[in-house]
Amino acid sequence: MDAQRALLDELMGSARNLTEEEKRGYKEIRWDDKEVCAFYMVRFCPHDLFINTRSDLGPCPRIHDLKLKESFENSPKHDAYVPKFEAELAQFCEKLVMDLDRRVRRGRERLAQDAEPVPPPPLSAEKSEQLSVLEEKIKNLLEQVEALGESGKVDEAEALMRKVEMLNTEKTALTQPTQNEKVLMLTQEKKMALCEICGSFLVANDAAERVQSHITGKQHVGYGMVRDFIAEYKEAKEKRREEERQAREKEAEERRKQRDKEHDNQRRSESRDKDRSHDKETDRDRERDRYREHDRYRERSRDLNGRSGRDGGRGMDWRSRNGRDGGRDRYRDRSRSRSPGRHGY
Repeated sequence: MDAQRALLDELMGSARNLTEEEKRGYKEIRWDDKEVCAFYMVRFCPHDLFINTRSDLGPCPRIHDLKLKESFENSPKHDAYVPKFEAELAQFCEKLVMDLDRRVRRGRERLAQDAEPVPPPPLSAEKSEQLSVLEEKIKNLLEQVEALGESGKVDEAEALMRKVEMLNTEKTALTQPTQNEKVLMLTQEKKMALCEICGSFLVANDAAERVQSHITGKQHVGYGMVRDFIAEYKEAKEKRREEERQAREKEAEERRKQRDKEHDNQRRSESRDKDRSHDKETDRDRERDRYREHDRYRERSRDLNGRSGRDGGRGMDWRSRNGRDGGRDRYRDRSRSRSPGRHGY
């Protein structure tokens, strides 16, 4: 019936049976509405696991709809909502397991108390009276056997001993429990065990068919799914934490490398600036030395020119005497020496 209803809802819509007036106030339910079961959307609803068992949680108060679940799985928001829904389901399942574990602890305490040996059932009043009569007969016969043995009547004594043995057999049969009592004692003496998955009491070393029936039972399977989901969720959560930790460490390492790189670049830049400043200082020193050399050269030139100015008269006279005038004097002297009269021509 539910499958047919779901099929009709898929084909004709969930508002197919509403009147026009009812459709005006009708609101289409979406998978992210509060009325929809988030547990059913993401994994399973625990209310569906224990129906008609001792752990029945009753019907789920929220909507379970296959069409809404398919809409959720195809939604672009699916990956964003899955962690939130799984966290809510894990919280609900952990509460179930906590309650179950308390029952398991109480079951262990009960088994520890029941581990004492079962005493035999007491005899009834009728059997107690019969037992007293037999014991009295046996006592009397043993006294007679003793007296016959002392008087040498061995054959008679042996006949009485056979009666005593028969009475002892009756006594033993009387003290033995009946078949029903044996079954009850056997049942009580059976060792009980406790299922750690679902908390059910079992008979230790029971038949394989009964053990298999328990393992495939709804309660055992349901609590197995709950425990497996919690373990899987915790493992995935721990894995995400580890990945986030590694990502943070990697990011911190990248920032450290970037800082080291920037520091190295800054040091190289400062070194280049320092070298450039040193080169400029060296160039300034060289330029200063050139200026100083030029100044010294100019100073020497001025010194030389100054000395030339102070000795300029004498120098000019000497040049004039040894220049134009000196040349004419030497020419006249040579002319006189070559004249005919002087040489007798």
